[in-house]
Amino acid sequence: MTTSRRTAPRPAGTAPIHHLAEPHAWHEALRTGEYRWSTLGRSLDDEGFVHCSSAAQLAGVLGRYYADHDRDLVLLTIDPARLTAPLEWEAADPGTGEEFPHVYGPITPDAVVATRVLRPPHAAPPESITLRANGIELEVVTAGAAVRRLRIGPPETAVDVVLGHADPMTYRFAGGYLGAVVGRVANRLAGGRFTVDGADHAVATNEHGTILHGGFEGFDRMPWGVESVGSSHVRLALTSPDGDNGFPGRVDVTVAYTVSPGEVRIEYTARSDRPTPFNVTNHAYVNLDGEGSGPVDDHVLEVTASAFTPVGADLLPTGEVRPVDGTPFDLRTPRRIGDLLAVDDEQLRHGRGLDHNLVLDGDGDGLRLAARLRGASGRVLEVHTDRPGLQVYTGAHFDGTTTGLSGGTYGPRAGIALETQAFPDAPNHLAFPDITLRPEVPFRSTTVWRLRTDRGG
Repeated sequence: MTTSRRTAPRPAGTAPIHHLAEPHAWHEALRTGEYRWSTLGRSLDDEGFVHCSSAAQLAGVLGRYYADHDRDLVLLTIDPARLTAPLEWEAADPGTGEEFPHVYGPITPDAVVATRVLRPPHAAPPESITLRANGIELEVVTAGAAVRRLRIGPPETAVDVVLGHADPMTYRFAGGYLGAVVGRVANRLAGGRFTVDGADHAVATNEHGTILHGGFEGFDRMPWGVESVGSSHVRLALTSPDGDNGFPGRVDVTVAYTVSPGEVRIEYTARSDRPTPFNVTNHAYVNLDGEGSGPVDDHVLEVTASAFTPVGADLLPTGEVRPVDGTPFDLRTPRRIGDLLAVDDEQLRHGRGLDHNLVLDGDGDGLRLAARLRGASGRVLEVHTDRPGLQVYTGAHFDGTTTGLSGGTYGPRAGIALETQAFPDAPNHLAFPDITLRPEVPFRSTTVWRLRTDRGG
């Protein structure tokens, strides 16, 4: 590649970028400053080649590498805001078949916010399990225990109603939480800090000084093992070791998916050998008019919640539990999502739409209706749960860089996430329900998705 093809510097925003190297080369570079793995330079301060600017590109690079090699790689996740010099972007070149921009710039060690050793088995596509019942088909992949596909209706006219990656390999390395089980602590923890039984703990942050969905190496990025499987049921298991991402205690967690006509049941269990914060959820994005059909603005949403937890500009809870009366969060009667998002409201500005925890009515009453979502198609999803909260997120971050099941890309509000959960940042707010998982009390929770079509719309 020649410098004449370089574009002008382009801001990288806040999205992470990735670099791949052999572990010995990276460790030697940290020790000496010399970096022979760099495409252009000879040190970390020289101009280097940052391999990947998107999840799909990362999966593709790894697939090509492992086709010819059996060595480990180290994946560096780089925060562009911490780099010492601006990046330069080279446009994709259709003439050579390149589909993604290349990124050039110094590989500043202080900008590396996470490292992960990738071994050859990780390059294999995740295992896919498809469950079927009359009128329903659910595909689960072992990477992140993620729901990749949910098809409803007769086989000849079935429609995908959750967002999924076109390339299953993407779930291995940069799935963006699509359909994944997230943890060890779903949602946000302020500053990556918390206290358990008087002991302070710190966890590496992955979102502007906050830890989101368990951190850089959360449950969503892990390969889960298949414990049992049948035509309509699968149970997957994961062990999170003591110190995983900075969290105390070993946690053994399972998630079971079971399908029956018109229903998906999700059951979680967990045990820990030490007190530790714990909060898991499934992060599926739903579009009842069909995956790839466009924004969910014409969906109608109802949530059985009389209160919500307001957030600041950093999307962290303020600690208040506020009644929904007179706010856009009063979803006790159905509201069209597009109309709701058009309201001029500070909380909606903070979240660029809905990205809030609603406090469900009837906490402690077991499995109960949390939300009802209706698409313009007349398809209806009901979410039932025994959890105290529901995070409603209208997918503002989708920007056309994620390729979906139908081959198109996802734009803003391509799907809505209805995440059954404990309250965000609960360890740092004494008034919020406690999320400490203790050895003497195993964790069990159930969420049910019930699906139907109302012919009258």
